[in-house]
Amino acid sequence: MIHYQLMVTYIHLQLDRSKTKNSVRSIALTSMLLAILIIQEELLVFIPNVQLTVILIIVYAQFLSDKELYPLVLAYVILDSLLMGSLSLLYTPAMLFSWTLLALVSKRLKHKPDYVKLIIAICFAFVYGWSFIPFTAIVQNFSTWNQVFRYFYFDLPFEAIMAVNSLITYLIFYLPLTKLFKKLYKQVDNTI
Repeated sequence: MIHYQLMVTYIHLQLDRSKTKNSVRSIALTSMLLAILIIQEELLVFIPNVQLTVILIIVYAQFLSDKELYPLVLAYVILDSLLMGSLSLLYTPAMLFSWTLLALVSKRLKHKPDYVKLIIAICFAFVYGWSFIPFTAIVQNFSTWNQVFRYFYFDLPFEAIMAVNSLITYLIFYLPLTKLFKKLYKQVDNTI
C-alpha cells in the first residue's frame, strides 16, 4: 500500500514538472515567435503593405495552441501599434479584429489543403483593408456614403499590393516554414 502511494505521489510530481516545463517552453516559444513578427515588420516598414505577418500567422496557427496563438496576436497588435505610434481608435480595433480573424480562420482550416490557405492569405488583404473602413468613417466623420466609397476606392491599390505580397510570400515561405515547424515540433515531442 505504501509503495502504491509513493508511486502515485511520484507520478503527480512528474506531471507537475512536465506542466512547468511545457509552460516555460510555451512562454519562451511564444515570445520568440512574437519577436519574429515584430522584427520582420520593422525591417520591412519602408515598403508599404509588404510584410511576412500574414504567412507567419497562418503557419503559427497550425502549430500553436489557442492559449499560445491568441495572446500572441493580441501582444503583436499592441506592440506593433505602440512601435508605429498608431495606438488609436482608428487603427488598433481594426488591426485586432483582422489579425485575430486571420488566426481564428487559419486555426480552423489547418487541416485543409494548402490551396485553401493560399486563398485565405490573398483574401485577407482585402478583409484587412475593409476592416478599417468603419473606424475611419467614425474618426473622420464621414457623413455620406460617397466618402466611404471614395476611401474604399483609394484604398484598393494598397489592398491589391498586400494581396500580391501575400501570394508571393505564401509561395516562397509557406512550405519551408511548415517543414521547419514540423521538424522542430517533432524534436520537442520526442524529448518531452
